[in-house]
Amino acid sequence: MKKEKRSDLFFGTVGFSGIGGFQENLVTALLESDIPVRNLKVSGAEISGEVSPFNYYKTASLARKNGVRIRAKERKGLYFTLSRYRTRAGLYVGLLVFFMIISIFGTKVIDIQYDGEAVPAEINPILEECGIGIGTSVSKINFSAAEQRIMLEVPGCAWADVSCEGFRLKVEVHKGIDVPEVEGTNPRNIVASHSAVIISQTVRKGGSVVTVGSGVNEGDLLVSGTVFDGENKTMFIHSDAEIIGEFSETKEFFVPYSEIVMRAEGEQKRFNYLIFGDDEYPLFFGRAFAENSLYSEETKLILNGNVKIRTEIFTQYVPKEIKRSPENAVSELKKQIALFEENFYSDFEIVTSNERYYPEENGIRVMVDYTLRGDIAKPVDIEMDLS
Repeated sequence: MKKEKRSDLFFGTVGFSGIGGFQENLVTALLESDIPVRNLKVSGAEISGEVSPFNYYKTASLARKNGVRIRAKERKGLYFTLSRYRTRAGLYVGLLVFFMIISIFGTKVIDIQYDGEAVPAEINPILEECGIGIGTSVSKINFSAAEQRIMLEVPGCAWADVSCEGFRLKVEVHKGIDVPEVEGTNPRNIVASHSAVIISQTVRKGGSVVTVGSGVNEGDLLVSGTVFDGENKTMFIHSDAEIIGEFSETKEFFVPYSEIVMRAEGEQKRFNYLIFGDDEYPLFFGRAFAENSLYSEETKLILNGNVKIRTEIFTQYVPKEIKRSPENAVSELKKQIALFEENFYSDFEIVTSNERYYPEENGIRVMVDYTLRGDIAKPVDIEMDLS
């Protein structure tokens, strides 16, 4: 993810913000549509970012399909300032010659700067796995891939920025702030989120209708928000309880011995821009674009930081066949299982897990029998007919 200070997409960017709807689905739709997004942030009930002027209407269409209401914000970049310089052809020629002179000098990383909440002990192993370190050629660094790895592997990371200013690699990380859940006061019952055996219960508000040791089905009432005050009057309250249940689930995983994946390891196309203040000038002819490619960029400071060179990099996706031995397939299955448990069972205690492996002609399948224990209380609003 790119912080707001990062340069714009080709021809500029249009900022947007949106509320409501299925924001995670919108992020997935943007990725699947290959729409480059800058400063993408999902914070609380709001999503924001920046896209190319040519992609804004498609972004707005995807937002509507996912129930997100967005509006355009700041517009900036070459697309919106080009008219001011349309008669200055000599300036473009001079800038092109200037860039050709400075571009013959290669740059390597000789220092790494950590900003924000970036911790070297967390960041350095990730950079090493991405092939980044002291002495690495800047032209060979895949900044986007490094940022994605940091976002995935640093706990609580809200956004990450990896950039290069001359010979210095800058890594900036900021972690999100957990927004406390504000509990409402509307009347509600509590039902079972899973079919389970009740291990224990702590009822703070409401009337329990189950006992320890009893079995319940998913959706069964556990704590009622409809109570009597002892004077033959019915009261509707906001039930609150912790109901610990134990239940079993079976999950299936499969890894093939051979598969084709798309990797950004093909030909690179690089497009350079010269930046003065808020304006930037392309040092090439044509359009900065490459189909079926991973987009990344890098920025270098020159002339004491008064001028910048920004490079847009398009690395082509190429099909790559992955072949696995039975041992490698089992190792990959272990990773899948661990990732699944982290994503879906983090709120439960895994009491037992039994793995059953089934070798097949084209891969290995595993069935995992889980015994889980945790809070199965699921609040459900009481629907009241006020007519």
